[in-house]
Amino acid sequence: MFLQSGDKGPDVLQLTNDLVSLGLLSAPGSIFNAGVVNAVKKFQAQNLDPRGAPLVIDGEVGPLTKYAMDVVLGRRAPTPPPVTPSAPVRTFSGGSQSGNAALKVAIAEMDRGAGEKGGDNLGPDVEKYLNGLVPMGSSWCAGFVSYCFANSTSGIPFKYSVGAQDILGQFKKKGWLYTASVTNPPEPGDIIVFTRATKAEPWLGHIGLVNSYADGIVTTIEGNRGPYPSEVTTFTYVLGRIANLLSFGQAQP
Repeated sequence: MFLQSGDKGPDVLQLTNDLVSLGLLSAPGSIFNAGVVNAVKKFQAQNLDPRGAPLVIDGEVGPLTKYAMDVVLGRRAPTPPPVTPSAPVRTFSGGSQSGNAALKVAIAEMDRGAGEKGGDNLGPDVEKYLNGLVPMGSSWCAGFVSYCFANSTSGIPFKYSVGAQDILGQFKKKGWLYTASVTNPPEPGDIIVFTRATKAEPWLGHIGLVNSYADGIVTTIEGNRGPYPSEVTTFTYVLGRIANLLSFGQAQP
């Protein structure tokens, strides 16, 4: 659900009834007017999202605000804020067969503590992810994603690559990229690609795999992020507020 100023209908009526119950609005209505915007902002100023972080005070009702309102009104139990790294979701709903198979490999790598050993961008795990395509010491996030697909039960449906933006380009040519939203959220096993580009190195990027999506929060499994010793682990993002995001993509068999 996403509601904002100017919206009308039964969803707005339910929202205003909730705001009345919370003592933030004097009477319900079916129009998301200025009074409703102010009431939502008051609610957001006092409550937290599923990660335990303050809600953004924008007067709009998306998944994070809806989650908080349901918790306050007793319609659901609060989600414990994740501890980084959090345990990955192991039962998948949605996504492609290829992506789900790759995600299982990613979880297995995370479970065994795969990552750098002996130095930045070094170690046996990094070596196998790079697959002999570039020298040891090179960035390995894309190699990790390629490895997960290549060693899955479905196989790799694109050319093994150690370049995040190269994989992005391959997905674009195949028509596998999409814009994620509340109504079209990312699914397990989808790729998520970020830019790290500079004028000197416009090709730089970063890539990971989506593990899950719930209540406006995207959880991923990524490698080669953070200082040495970087390990394969989980990260969380708020959908719609992901810095440096280039695109999501869903591999097909």
